[in-house]
Amino acid sequence: EHWGESIPGVFRAAMQNTDTVIQPRSSNSWGPLSLDHVYEFMGGVNLAIRNVTGKEPDAYFNDLRTPGRAKIQDAEEAAMVEARSTVLNPKYIREMMKEGPGAAGTFAEVFRNSYGWKVMKPEMLKDHLFDEFKAVYIDDKLKLNMREYFEKKNPAALQEMTAVLMETARKGLWKTDAATLKQIAQVHAELVRKFGPGCSGFVCNNAKLREFIAQNLADQPLKQEYSRQIDRVRTPSSSSAQAKDKKENVEGMTLKKQEIIRPDEEKTPVSKRTMFFLVLALVAIALIAFRFGRKRDEEEK
Repeated sequence: EHWGESIPGVFRAAMQNTDTVIQPRSSNSWGPLSLDHVYEFMGGVNLAIRNVTGKEPDAYFNDLRTPGRAKIQDAEEAAMVEARSTVLNPKYIREMMKEGPGAAGTFAEVFRNSYGWKVMKPEMLKDHLFDEFKAVYIDDKLKLNMREYFEKKNPAALQEMTAVLMETARKGLWKTDAATLKQIAQVHAELVRKFGPGCSGFVCNNAKLREFIAQNLADQPLKQEYSRQIDRVRTPSSSSAQAKDKKENVEGMTLKKQEIIRPDEEKTPVSKRTMFFLVLALVAIALIAFRFGRKRDEEEK
């Protein structure tokens, strides 16, 4: 009777004594860092519990990927195992580099999801993971020519990754030094200058982040060009604005709307259906008259 009825406070009450969040995992195709839904749902529940109880709940994965060998894995451990076996693993990175732009975008997605976890559950991912992200993808620690790879395959992905690192630091979720921030900001601005901004929420639509990046640029010409490039894509040009507002004067023939009525749709005094029944009635009357006349002839004989 009351199914689906909204009762304020029920969900909050159910969380009062909750101290653990558990997420089942039965596939090798996704993990805590590679799929955004994990931090969105599991992390979202974690954030809600912390908001209600004031305490940070424990978080675990029920690892059901191997039949007969189920185990419980701490969320931090699960995330780091995935990071070490994929985005920080030189063999994995080399194979991904053989693919197209989408593979480069996969690295950016992991960075975004890691940032999401830092917002939802700050203590789950430690600073050293982001230090490793920077070492592998900015410093090219593994000597894989990462900058060249991204510039060739998908420069927007590296713009996104550097922007995510800067935003994580700006919000105090990753503690790093000033030199690191200046280095990342410079790489980001150089990519924007060379390829134009690949506008995502991080790259173009976060005013505070853009200001933070600009503040960490020591090269003034680069700083000015970075700001100019961002403004260029965010602000409509005067010519396009004028073209939008200006009414065109068209000379020549003027097209007028014409309604075409199909033969079967034309309006007639009598519809087809009415005509059918009239004909049917006339036939019936004729048959009755014929039979009546025949019967009368037989009686006269």
